[in-house]
Amino acid sequence: MNSRQKLGNPIFIISVLLLIVNDWYLKQAFSNELTGKLSDFSGLFAFPFLLSAILPRSTKKIHVFTALIFITWKLPFIQPFIIALNNLGIPVSRTIDYTDYAALMVLPFSFYIFNRPTIYSLKPIVLNGLVILSSLAFIATSMPAGKREKFVDINKTYRFDFSRRELISRLNMVQLEYVDDINKYSGQVDFDSKKSIFHFKDRNDTLAIILDYRKINDTDTILLHTSYAEINISGSSNSSNLELLSIFQFVPRASKADYKAKAIRVFERSIIRKIKNYRHFAYKK
Repeated sequence: MNSRQKLGNPIFIISVLLLIVNDWYLKQAFSNELTGKLSDFSGLFAFPFLLSAILPRSTKKIHVFTALIFITWKLPFIQPFIIALNNLGIPVSRTIDYTDYAALMVLPFSFYIFNRPTIYSLKPIVLNGLVILSSLAFIATSMPAGKREKFVDINKTYRFDFSRRELISRLNMVQLEYVDDINKYSGQVDFDSKKSIFHFKDRNDTLAIILDYRKINDTDTILLHTSYAEINISGSSNSSNLELLSIFQFVPRASKADYKAKAIRVFERSIIRKIKNYRHFAYKK
């Protein structure tokens, strides 16, 4: 049997259609956790299924490779790469949400369904149409179609029972951890000691700016590059505040969905939680 005939499997076709409807309509209209998970589950079933139909001798490798790519795609150190693509005019977006890893459970199901001895008799024009349609669906799921770049207003304050100087110190440690993760994989991070800026070698992309507590006023708006968030830091020798002013996101033009809740969850997981647990992860290193 021609392996490409497996693309006639109803589950594959439904997955592709669900991916298209979800990315081009449901996300724009609702943009909640369910729509995000639908893309992950349908995409992780259909993507390796399609590649396996084209390269049937590499089915197992394709499914393993898909899992590795998906895991890597959700990690923070990929963000500079995404920013670089957007700067080149290639619109790509993603959300760091580790609960999305639950969708990986669909990969064994995709592998099982592909290897079932089913028979389909689709005409070449139909098969080619399915390949083109599914390819467009996979491209669209990572592109912010119909979206605009903007800072989403948050205005939420986090209070800490340690000094303003300590807060800035911990925030710097979080940034250093982020830069270190990127450098482990790329080896291309450089540091401008005059400006206290980490950036890619031979490029002006700013990865992080080390903050000097002596030069920061309570009213200053700080752009935190590690999460593309605007923050304000204030406090005294006994307590401190970090106000999350806004977060940079791709937002659907026609959507009325509230993006604050998810943006806050991501920021709290990547920044606030690490600030609170500073001694813990510093000790582990």
